[in-house]
Amino acid sequence: LPGDKAFLLHDTYGFPIDLTLEMAAESGMEVDREGFTALMEDQRQRAKADARSRKAGLADLSEFRTMLDRFGPTAWLAYEGLDCDATVIGILKGDKPAPALSAGDVGTIMLDRTTFYAESGGLHADAGRIFGDGVEVEVLDVQRPVKGLVAHQVRVTSGELTLDQAVRAEVDPAWRRDARQAHSGTHVVHAALREVLGPTALQSGSFNRPGYLRLDFKWTGGLSAQSRRDVEDVSNRAVRDDLGVGVEYMTLEQAKKIGALALFGETYGDEVRVVEIGGAWSRELCGGTHVSSSAQIGPIAVTGESSIGSGTRRVEATVGMPAFEYLARERDMVAQLTDMLNVGASDLPQRISEMVSRLKEAERELDKIKKASLADNIDQIVGAGTEIGPGSLWLFEAPAGTAGGDLREIIQRASAKARPDVPGAWVGAAAAGGKLALGAGGDKAGQ
Repeated sequence: LPGDKAFLLHDTYGFPIDLTLEMAAESGMEVDREGFTALMEDQRQRAKADARSRKAGLADLSEFRTMLDRFGPTAWLAYEGLDCDATVIGILKGDKPAPALSAGDVGTIMLDRTTFYAESGGLHADAGRIFGDGVEVEVLDVQRPVKGLVAHQVRVTSGELTLDQAVRAEVDPAWRRDARQAHSGTHVVHAALREVLGPTALQSGSFNRPGYLRLDFKWTGGLSAQSRRDVEDVSNRAVRDDLGVGVEYMTLEQAKKIGALALFGETYGDEVRVVEIGGAWSRELCGGTHVSSSAQIGPIAVTGESSIGSGTRRVEATVGMPAFEYLARERDMVAQLTDMLNVGASDLPQRISEMVSRLKEAERELDKIKKASLADNIDQIVGAGTEIGPGSLWLFEAPAGTAGGDLREIIQRASAKARPDVPGAWVGAAAAGGKLALGAGGDKAGQ
């Protein structure tokens, strides 16, 4: 099977490549895996370039390439600390080079060195500030528009920022702490999914920011309530056990030999960075920032699980203090309901189920009464018709709250009562639930 056909099945019809390979093997066919991988990489690089240019507010990356050629790669110190001294080597206002940014301006600046993490690998960019003599700027976003160059989107809060100015880059420590919790939490949830569902539940994408994570993984069918609880339980046990978090650099081949997981189709260099949590329990290729041990992640609360495409599921969770706050809100809600219904927490589901059943039955009875009332008052509702030529037209407004189905029944009953030898048409309107329902119909002669 040619690579472009396998890519078409995957990209257009959501057919997993693993399933294509399996079915091809069963039929005695081979798949051009290299061709498929090349097309996937082309698509990924186009998407990344487009995302980078949109993030920076630019369609043209030539200015960034020129800056990279002139000054070389940014000295990136995100793993080493939160702040560093730096020099402003480039300023863009919009997509044009500028000598300075003044108070209130939003622009993009390049430093010769930075501790800011540039968004990548699903991890949101760092927040913080850059300041110098008489100037301070807020860092809004950090990207790598071209490989090797870090660009900071900033807003000048005071003073004027100029080229060649000496500044200090300072990452917000609370932001970095919470981002590390969320990123390491993503690795933990990924490992928990594989432990609960099996080794084929592999990540296909992720995004995390302080307090929040989402992880996409290959799986068919939704997770049961029990599986969701198990994933959350395994994740929090890993946090409780205070597993060590380690980082090693090695060749790609060495990483594969020790079982490190990588995103399918992602391009890696000869040397890769492997992040371990609990040794072999979680071992992934990763360039992001992480906690030092799993206990620093804090609680993990799974808040949702859904389908995002054929064969792909998404799990979402809150992490750290936001997870604690989420669980506290859930606890408070349960407490309010137990007080209102005068039952224990364990009896809430049964009591609510009974109340919902009674409410549905009451609604059915009310619907019957309303229909009977409408049937008894058809003549008053539609009123007198207006003669138009040989026939008659009834324009009417039904009582407030009349649903569309009831409006149709009014018209049907009214037409059934009309004289069969006189053409008739009925047009009615009713307001219900903030919406307007319109209905029209006629008897056989009127149609």
